Amino acid sequence: MTTSLRTLAATCGAEIAAGDPDSLIHGAANTDEAVAGELTFVASPKHTAKLASTRASAVIVPKVVAGASARAGLAVLVAADPEMAFIACLHLLYPPKPIMAGVSDEAAVDASANIGTGAAIGAFATVGAHTVIGKDCVIHPGCRIGADVTIGDGCILYPNVVLYDGVTLGERVTIHAGTVIGSDGFGYKFRNGEHVKFPQVGTVVIGSNVEIGANTCIDRASLGATRIGDGTKIDNQVHIAHNVRIGARVLLCGQVGIGGSTVIEDYALLASQSGIADHVTVGKQAVVLAQAGVTKDVAPKAEVMGFPAADRRQALHRMATLNKVTTQAKLLDEIVALLPALRNTTTKNE
Repeated sequence: MTTSLRTLAATCGAEIAAGDPDSLIHGAANTDEAVAGELTFVASPKHTAKLASTRASAVIVPKVVAGASARAGLAVLVAADPEMAFIACLHLLYPPKPIMAGVSDEAAVDASANIGTGAAIGAFATVGAHTVIGKDCVIHPGCRIGADVTIGDGCILYPNVVLYDGVTLGERVTIHAGTVIGSDGFGYKFRNGEHVKFPQVGTVVIGSNVEIGANTCIDRASLGATRIGDGTKIDNQVHIAHNVRIGARVLLCGQVGIGGSTVIEDYALLASQSGIADHVTVGKQAVVLAQAGVTKDVAPKAEVMGFPAADRRQALHRMATLNKVTTQAKLLDEIVALLPALRNTTTKNE
């Protein structure tokens, strides 16, 4: 969408410090890739040099760099929070594309399902018995929604999402392509030389304003519910086992794995490829760094790394000590290699 600098400033609450308010902007990009007609932003004073080199037509900056030297002709918008202002402008410059309307003739919707006003269901999607789909939902082609599922208003399911029977989604939940919600948890009991399956008769309950990336799997509970709290954001290829409880506004980065019955409290952050054992608790606002292996409870606001995961400072000290030991071991090997020659010299001297 093409719009004026004046409209962008009004949209994001910024002040035009330089440039023609009626100049037109048609897109956005980062400072290094932006070209004429595009908007960019600088969030920190340490990046002010980019104001002289960017080819963008306009830039949003914080007040602390409003007076910095900029390329001639570069329009400057000043905002209290340039990143949030830029996000507001992106919504204006890139409005949602038109969505499907109504229920496709090629969708299979059970007669007992309740489809809300304004909901759209694409070709080859299936909706099971007694399922409720809220107002203004978008179910893309190829989705499989089981029986007795509840989907709140304004949800978006991208192609080939699978919701097993009995799953519940809150409002404004977005689930990206290929994700599976509600498959059986991995529960077995070893008896008489065999792995005997523990029936997974629970469900999955997902709160509102949750976004789940592509190819993620969230298992149903063996009993009760696997729960995802309001506002939580889950990246691609994440696995959440049965009976896990994820709090509100948690961030789970790509390829995180969480064992059964574990609790992740509000605002925790689990970085990429971190693994959490079963039956542990990661406290509120805790941070688990990339590739950490958590085997015991993590205290609120703690920052852990390594395997087994430990306080970041302790883990770094452990790594430094290991490097010293390795160096010392090499030196010891060199000394041991010299011993035969020292013995021969001693023998000759005797």
